[in-house]
Amino acid sequence: MSSFIPSETVCFPLFVGGAFYTAETSENAKLHYYHSWALILHATALWLTSTGFVVADPDEGAPNLSRPVTPTSMCQGSSSEATVKSPEDVYTERFHLILGISVEFLCSLRSDATMESITACLHALQALLDVPWPRSKIGSDQELGIELLNVLHRVILTRESPSIQLASLEVVRQIICAAQEHVKEKRRSAEVDDGAAEKETLPEFGEGKDTGGLVPGKSLVFATLELCVCILVRQLPELNPKLTGSPGVKGAKPQMLSEDGSRLVSAALVILSELPAVCSPEGSISILPTILYLTIGVLRETAVKLPGGQLSSTVAASLQALKGILSSPMARAEKSRAAWTDLLRSALTTVLDCWDPDGTHQELDEVSLLTAVTVFILSTCPEVTTISCLQKRCIEKFKATLRINDPMVQIKTYQLLLSIFQYPNPTVSYPYIYSLVSPILEKLQEIDKRKPQDTTELQIFQEGIKVLEALVAIAEEQHRSQLVACLLPILISFLLDENALGSATSIMRNLHDFALQKLMQIGPQYSSVFKSVMASSPALKARLEAAIKGNQESVKVKIPTSKHTKNSGKNLSIQLKTNFL
Repeated sequence: MSSFIPSETVCFPLFVGGAFYTAETSENAKLHYYHSWALILHATALWLTSTGFVVADPDEGAPNLSRPVTPTSMCQGSSSEATVKSPEDVYTERFHLILGISVEFLCSLRSDATMESITACLHALQALLDVPWPRSKIGSDQELGIELLNVLHRVILTRESPSIQLASLEVVRQIICAAQEHVKEKRRSAEVDDGAAEKETLPEFGEGKDTGGLVPGKSLVFATLELCVCILVRQLPELNPKLTGSPGVKGAKPQMLSEDGSRLVSAALVILSELPAVCSPEGSISILPTILYLTIGVLRETAVKLPGGQLSSTVAASLQALKGILSSPMARAEKSRAAWTDLLRSALTTVLDCWDPDGTHQELDEVSLLTAVTVFILSTCPEVTTISCLQKRCIEKFKATLRINDPMVQIKTYQLLLSIFQYPNPTVSYPYIYSLVSPILEKLQEIDKRKPQDTTELQIFQEGIKVLEALVAIAEEQHRSQLVACLLPILISFLLDENALGSATSIMRNLHDFALQKLMQIGPQYSSVFKSVMASSPALKARLEAAIKGNQESVKVKIPTSKHTKNSGKNLSIQLKTNFL
């Protein structure tokens, strides 16, 4: 532990005694400190964190750095004041003291080590790394970071407690955050020193340097990957190719992890998604296949179908990690862009292969997989997903899910399509619009044949109308009138006349109100198209007028029972204006 604790702080002789104890009574205090030292250590770390490692002296005007009061320092008087330490020395001494005590204990955990002591040490490290200055010490000293990661890996291997493993993973995340800050600062300093015009000649910062090589035992990223793989394979053994007997994960039913297991896997995925930022462009290329394999593997192994179209917590975590990876600046860096593009295309192909024709993964949740495809489409560079073969496969998956009878799958599909249709880059969005607008119109036109029976089926039509509304808003001028002309008959087909309105179910009444509200918005906005459609189809115009009349009659019936008769009647009369007909 010599790398953690400076030699001058290893031993504090306590032979003389102090103001509140004697050498004889010190033995009686050992039992108390044996049980409470870890909590005292945690409290010290919290105190130093709250002060930012700087304590103001109330007797002096300016803030001064001060050492914690100890029994040895309390009675030393002026002799201790003669030695004035620099702020950096005081910072370093406190940092190594807390870090060294914690690591020495975690390195040699005895069988009788209590959960409370282990947790307190890990929390002390967390508090220590919450402050910028200690993080900078860890970030700038790679050997120190690696040694600390190895200690945490050992703790995870020897302690099955989920709370201890989660606390260890939080410290790992902070170490990676410190490394990111260090790399970012070095890049910023180099750009400022060398000038923007010479960026091409700047040295590569981050692990991997110019070669992309990561040496086991000397690489912070490699040590982190080992630790994260340990967590993931413990929860999902199928991720280990040696256990499954092949390079890829064998098809099996997805599994629902326990709450603790889900939290551990989610924490590991967060760390994995942060690793490319610690690497150079070449280094990021080296680790990307492993990170993608693990992230997509978690998605595939835990994509369980849940009621209401919900995503499992591990799937949500893998999607969030996937988004972070796909959005990495390394995907767009000049030196790594081509390699990243190829690897990301391969990863998207892996996700699409989950819908394989032999039914190996037929138990997987379609919503989870389709959301992963959408994350690829929206988060990567356009050249990743606009290649013809991949784009065609993605479009086919959306068409297939629109045909699934599960209402929640259809609702989620509409919501995902809406995000793709509204994507600002036409190169990405337009192929999906051109290919999928017809199937969407066909689905919505089925309303006359198959009336919605519950709120879920009602939501399907509402989400479909939102998609068409978005298409109208983003369409080019020459195509907008055609879309409006398609949308109006669908909305009018949802309307009920006065007689049908009185006996309609609450679902049909809600659908009627929804359609009428949309017509009141679209009519004034696209009045010329609206008038043209009404003029060309007397039946549609008659149905709209009958629905408006029936709605007004319904309002008149309700007015006497209203507590706010005057205001309600006024608002409804404004809402039902039909001047645009």
